[in-house]
Amino acid sequence: MEPESGPWQGRDLAELYRTSSLPDRVGILGRAWPRVPGIHLPYGGAGPGLAVRKERSATPLPPQLHVTTVPFTVTAEHDLLARRGPFGLTAATDAGSGHFPGVAVEPLAVDRASQAATATFGALGFRAAAVTAFGAAGGGVPRLRYVTTEVAAAFDRPFGFLAVHRRTRLVLAAGWVTDPEPYREDEGDEDVWR
Repeated sequence: MEPESGPWQGRDLAELYRTSSLPDRVGILGRAWPRVPGIHLPYGGAGPGLAVRKERSATPLPPQLHVTTVPFTVTAEHDLLARRGPFGLTAATDAGSGHFPGVAVEPLAVDRASQAATATFGALGFRAAAVTAFGAAGGGVPRLRYVTTEVAAAFDRPFGFLAVHRRTRLVLAAGWVTDPEPYREDEGDEDVWR
């Protein structure tokens, strides 16, 4: 991927790409307005990195969603005692009074608390893959009698992400991607086949 604009412009980055017939998996939420799903967005630039267009096709196709992004690994480590109040640790760190009487006879206090997290998204994170290849030669000019809608979402600049539990909508992980992995010639297409 070589972004044409934005902070990553001119960088040669690794790319992940997926196409599906579920354009409503992308949408725009406008403050007090309800979410507008991809299929109902206006044609043209519908938002940052989001475009909707009509495309001609030789066969009838359902609306399509094309998503392009970069693989990434995000890690974070937090000293929870640096801001003990929001984590409810202020009283637990006071060594002058007894805490946790059900755990020990002697007074206990928390003296260290930290948290580490990592999130990885990439081609090697998937254990199953299918590849189909066809060779074809042109046999004439195709008749493009049909029109379909295509929604394209390109995450080619810094972006935030949420990993959400589908049933409960609970956010399990969140992060901000600012420095994507560069494309490395020595790790070309062979990584896809592992």
